[in-house]
Amino acid sequence: MERRHLRKLTVRLAAVALTAGLVVLGVTAIASGTPTTAHKTTAACPFKGGQINMFMAQDLKAVIGEEIGPSGARAAQVWRDYTNKTGGILGCKFAYVSKDETFGDIPAGLRLYRDAIASKQYDFFLGPTNSALMAALPDLTNAAGKPIISGIAADHQPFFEKFKPLNFHASVSTFLEGRASAVAAKRLGCKTAATMVPNYAYGQDAGKAFKQYFQAIIPGGKVVNEQFPEFNESNFTPFINAMVAAKPDCIFSAFFGPFVVPFWKQWHASGNDKTIKAITGLNILATFVTVKGEDEIPLNTYGYNRADWQLLSKTATGATLSKLYLARFGKTHPIVSEFAYQIFSALQLAKAMIEKTRSLDGKAWKAAVEKGDFSFASPYHNGPSYVNPVNHMVNSCAAVGRVVWNPKLPIHPAYNPRTFIVSCMNDVLNPREARSLTKNPGVSAKAIATYYRLSRAVK
Repeated sequence: MERRHLRKLTVRLAAVALTAGLVVLGVTAIASGTPTTAHKTTAACPFKGGQINMFMAQDLKAVIGEEIGPSGARAAQVWRDYTNKTGGILGCKFAYVSKDETFGDIPAGLRLYRDAIASKQYDFFLGPTNSALMAALPDLTNAAGKPIISGIAADHQPFFEKFKPLNFHASVSTFLEGRASAVAAKRLGCKTAATMVPNYAYGQDAGKAFKQYFQAIIPGGKVVNEQFPEFNESNFTPFINAMVAAKPDCIFSAFFGPFVVPFWKQWHASGNDKTIKAITGLNILATFVTVKGEDEIPLNTYGYNRADWQLLSKTATGATLSKLYLARFGKTHPIVSEFAYQIFSALQLAKAMIEKTRSLDGKAWKAAVEKGDFSFASPYHNGPSYVNPVNHMVNSCAAVGRVVWNPKLPIHPAYNPRTFIVSCMNDVLNPREARSLTKNPGVSAKAIATYYRLSRAVK
């Protein structure tokens, strides 16, 4: 498995040439930059009103960071405008409404989606920024017979134990982040680990995924200490002391965005960063913009990432969409956020399902995906990204890398791309486990085998 990961990483980083991806992407109106057949038949939109409508709620007020919710909203603007300019979807214009979800107020967020459903104006829904809101939404959308695609909150529960038939997942899940971190910990030589995950759903989910897989893939591997600070914890000294006392080879934490930095400062001050490798959470652009100097990054610091620009800007779809995003927003946002790529992937998935089925009916989308050979042009691969017929999750990829200070970049903290360890969903979730975690008995064994065969062939 490790050799295969190294081979995949080498191929992905070397894939600046887009030829192979463009063959697949020629039908998407995205990567090639040229109009498709849909552009020539704009008047032939098969849907009433000639327009496809989507609703989403996002953290537009940037409660948890400008490079999270707002970057997703910017990506949606870019994608809409480019798609409509190059022929739309089956000749139909794409339109959406985005409202502020009032981050943290779950009842208010649910009311937004409930009102949107009641308006009968929307063909499908995109998930919000908040994980707890995403967990509750599929009950509403599925009851209304409307499909929902994961957006920024790409948690795995609505696709595992809380699976609903009209749920579709377009990006990297908490489950994959935890398992990819376990793969990386093995590659980094860790035999024992301590975990410090914030005491709420996201942190607990990532920690659970890491612990289970770490102990499964490392002979004799053991998690020797577990800590659960509160989400807004500011004093990490007792947690650091407890972890270090257990003498782990490495530490795994599941803080994200700007909330990583306070731990970094105290971990560095403790001096333990000199001898203990630490995968310190979802280290993303929203983390890096808050770091003021090289001395704020501890030694031996790694992070996991769901869509780092140094990887996704080099795939066929990712390259095209990155250029469009930077042409429009690059003066104030010179690096494409991970969450922009998540929204790009979600909208690419929606477009592909509509084009494949010539339908806005979520049941038709479900039937297409559950054949096992459904794919679309996501930013995650140079070739097609296939969708698992059991859980409706795309074969996305998460990367773990070392965080460094690079003054040559517009934002100096970044990953060293040569250190990336990449894991995709088909690498860390085998067919038997996929079937056991998601109760979707109507999917055939042939469809599952087809999905895994096709996914493993993509570089």
